[in-house]
Amino acid sequence: MNSSYDANEAALALHGDRINEETREIQQCLLGILKAIDQVCREHHLRYYMVAGTMLGAIRHKGFIPWDDDADIAMPRPDYEEFLAHANEWLPKRYELVSPGKPENYPYIFARVQDSETTYVPRRSFSFVGGIPVDVFPLDGMCEPGLKLWWHFSRYRFLLKLLYFTQTNPYKHGKGVRSTMTILLRKLFNPLSLHKKIKDVCMECDYNKHDLVVDHDFRQEKGVMPKVVYGIPQPIEFAGTILMTVAQPDSYLRHSYGNYMEIPTSIPKTNFGYLNLKKPWREHAKQQIVK
Repeated sequence: MNSSYDANEAALALHGDRINEETREIQQCLLGILKAIDQVCREHHLRYYMVAGTMLGAIRHKGFIPWDDDADIAMPRPDYEEFLAHANEWLPKRYELVSPGKPENYPYIFARVQDSETTYVPRRSFSFVGGIPVDVFPLDGMCEPGLKLWWHFSRYRFLLKLLYFTQTNPYKHGKGVRSTMTILLRKLFNPLSLHKKIKDVCMECDYNKHDLVVDHDFRQEKGVMPKVVYGIPQPIEFAGTILMTVAQPDSYLRHSYGNYMEIPTSIPKTNFGYLNLKKPWREHAKQQIVK
């Protein structure tokens, strides 16, 4: 690539409509959460990595991808479970951890650290309302490619689909066969039970005993990679601070995105359906109940 290439200028030229003051305010909120997580992990000797688009931004833009409105980190399963057990003791009061079953209507299979002084409603038709979040994913061990791996992901995808139908609004697309099926599945399957089954599947390969690891948030062909790619967390500049990322960022990003230095011509929609950076989510939720 041309040595004079500026990824931020290229991003502005292609997607300037999404690079605005609101996006920058969102990123400042996310950066505050990332810094708090980083401090907790340093103080308690927990491993974490910026991953997915957040790590891509660190390498290509030295910070957030200019239009990004979310942030992702991942932790080896042992560190992840330790973090879940104590995060709400360790984090500053403004930030709070939510995770499967806590609260009961939390719809995702990974955890989030959210800013309780903001309101963030997902695009999907879930009942859950929280603050603007940083997603926290567990990294699990994974078996070698073959029948066992295929069976693992077949069960995982099936359970994940069931969980979605037990959490989503059955009338999202109106009344009909889909809404009837969704209502039936909600009666047959308990979301908390499905969360436990999914976790059991995800953890069936011990992180410490396998050379491959998986981030289940990615598709199978992208989520599985050698553990050495993650390795020992490495410091990297990110938006004027220092955070941690994988030991082999080029290998990770090529595996996940291919030619990751190229700015895409199309970008995802915003991740939220409603956002208010000035209103605490609990206040918003109370107002919705009154309505």
